[in-house]
Amino acid sequence: MEKYKEPQIYIVNNEEITERLSKNYNVATGDLGVAKTVEYKKYVNTRYVELEYRMISNLHEYSVVIIDLQNENKSRHCIENDKPNSNPYLFELSFPQRKFEPSPLVLSIMISQMRVPSLKIIFAGINYTEKYNITEVLKQSQYSCPYEEKRNIYEIIKANVTSKSGKKIISENNNLANVISKYVKGYNVIFNLPSQWDQSSQKSIVDPSFIPLLKNQDGDVVSYIGYSKNSGYEILIPLCEKKDELIEKLLTSVLPEMLPDFFSESKQFEWLKEQEFLPKEILEIEKERTLIQEKYDLEINLLNERRGAIDKKYKFLHDLLIETGDNLVQAVCMYFKWLGFSNVETIDGNEDILREDIQITEEDKLYIIEVKGIGGTSTDAECSQVAKHRRKREKEHRDKEIIPIYIVNHQRYMRPSLRQNPPFSDNQIDYAKNDERGLLTTWQLYNQYKLIENGIFTKKETRNSLDEWGLISLIPQNLISLGIYDEYFKKPKAGILMLNNIKIKVGDEIYARKGERWIRTQITSIQLNDKNVDCADNGEVGMVTDIELEKGFEIFIKSEVVNEF
Repeated sequence: MEKYKEPQIYIVNNEEITERLSKNYNVATGDLGVAKTVEYKKYVNTRYVELEYRMISNLHEYSVVIIDLQNENKSRHCIENDKPNSNPYLFELSFPQRKFEPSPLVLSIMISQMRVPSLKIIFAGINYTEKYNITEVLKQSQYSCPYEEKRNIYEIIKANVTSKSGKKIISENNNLANVISKYVKGYNVIFNLPSQWDQSSQKSIVDPSFIPLLKNQDGDVVSYIGYSKNSGYEILIPLCEKKDELIEKLLTSVLPEMLPDFFSESKQFEWLKEQEFLPKEILEIEKERTLIQEKYDLEINLLNERRGAIDKKYKFLHDLLIETGDNLVQAVCMYFKWLGFSNVETIDGNEDILREDIQITEEDKLYIIEVKGIGGTSTDAECSQVAKHRRKREKEHRDKEIIPIYIVNHQRYMRPSLRQNPPFSDNQIDYAKNDERGLLTTWQLYNQYKLIENGIFTKKETRNSLDEWGLISLIPQNLISLGIYDEYFKKPKAGILMLNNIKIKVGDEIYARKGERWIRTQITSIQLNDKNVDCADNGEVGMVTDIELEKGFEIFIKSEVVNEF
């Protein structure tokens, strides 16, 4: 096969990729320089080394540049000072510095000679900055006073880089991201994408020209594709295996479609797809396909509109888990209105310095609520802040019971299931109980929404459960625990419980909990002393339900029937 004339590809620090691509593409290679180590002679505290690297002189003609920052440079131990030769500059090392790492400096030279625009594919390595003391060679063994220059290995990209390592990767579910994710084995840096001012929202947003491809479990970007007018495209790829295979796949089947200007030869013979070159049968099929596609697009658009309206309606649920400040306060307000409270009011903080965020007024109760969204967990002062407002509200509302509640969206940058739950210390919970105030998380509110929607609990039960001190559980007040299944038999869906003066009967509804999972089911049979019975209130019983459970489920039953909606 004849090689593609375009794109010409420059490969830095990876021989495997060079070997694989050279079969079909015009490639050139370079490196990030020779790393050097030195020893110091007695009474000598200064050494000089020369910058050695490979870079083609016509780099500006290469539209695709592949740089592997995960491979180590070649290294050499220097016995004596480097000879200046034709190089008018050397690099001064002072004791105890023993290593000279040229990569950041070589990259800064390289970027100044690259074609604009170009496509840079970079395998991301560790983040570091090197300091260089550059001295001019005046005469043989005579050097000027050095001047200092600092270079970061990631100066060649537009995103800001932070050191962070891990192995769990989540794809953003597009073609490019999905292809890369198959080869990723971890990451050692994360990227803060460039931002720009959005006139419509009047706030800073992520530059839409920079698109996340892979994230870690904390939502940090570990891979992206971005574009800037003054440099072109950049694709950052985390730690990978089979890099040569990945690059070949990207260049042949993914990137030509995304970036056709860089892969002009992939457009050859596109005219064969024009109607005048197609047989009648294919044209008829295409017509039929068009009609089906139009109908499909119409239906999908209608569904998308419905989905968009629902997303907007329930946006407050996601805000509960990610937001802070006024946005979080508004989300909590929306939640309580959805929960059925009729008089929910946000409090203007400008009225006085110390005000709670939300008030909920009932006939004989006033809930005063402090809301916070934080990156960590709450301090003692944050937990108790709401109690400072109680005295004033008691004077203002002598006819009402004042119920203070602190609600926190803690560790909000983490996936909720990975957060510390509950995020309160034993002392904070005890203090809240003694001080007659409640502690609650937005993650609990979100989970309770799911339980209500699934018919496990009711809105009224949840509203009533807010009248707790200490850590609020949101478990209905009339639920009584029967115990935990220590034994369970899948056939016939039976668990073993020890009853202690709590009556159960066939047909009763029960509630089963394991972790954050709840199931509502019904008792279909009871066995006591190896006999089937209609009811039981004491002793070891076998209880069969219409939904299969498992060992470790805690079983609850309602103590009384209440009016629900």
